[in-house]
Amino acid sequence: MKTKVFLIIVLTILIGACPVQADTVWLTGHHEIFDGDLYGEIYIYNDVTLDILGGDIYKLETYDLTLTDWYAGEMDRLYNYDDSTVNIFGGTLYTLEATENSLVYLYAYDVTYDPTGGGYGNGWIEGIYYNDDSTFGFSLFSQDTYSHINVIPEPTTLLLLGVGFLLVRKRR
Repeated sequence: MKTKVFLIIVLTILIGACPVQADTVWLTGHHEIFDGDLYGEIYIYNDVTLDILGGDIYKLETYDLTLTDWYAGEMDRLYNYDDSTVNIFGGTLYTLEATENSLVYLYAYDVTYDPTGGGYGNGWIEGIYYNDDSTFGFSLFSQDTYSHINVIPEPTTLLLLGVGFLLVRKRR
């Protein structure tokens, strides 16, 4: 009996300290998610800008002309629709879907793609974020998703390519 009472008290304290915000809908403005924030489902529309700096999200759906910059945190499902853009600099993701005219920019290196891997058999992507050198890997929800992903090389590589181009051009 004492154990049950103790467990109920602890759960009540934890739920009060970290409430889960379910079915959040943002239609306009700039929003931020921080460490300790917990969300069930987030839907963003119109011209919303969302910065994810930490926290846990079960599902994020992006629509219209939204922009999401993701730096840290954990997300189970990311669905990118319409003309929305997602920049992934870090974080833990399990499943990604991107359709229509949506874009996903992945700031990483040593990225590999397995077209038959992942939880759905539609693809698996893994690599290393150059923001903090942490590894990542996630499943693709559909085979079409890979065509919406753009891997952005690290800035040093771009600088070296630019310098090399200028030297070759100068020789001619």
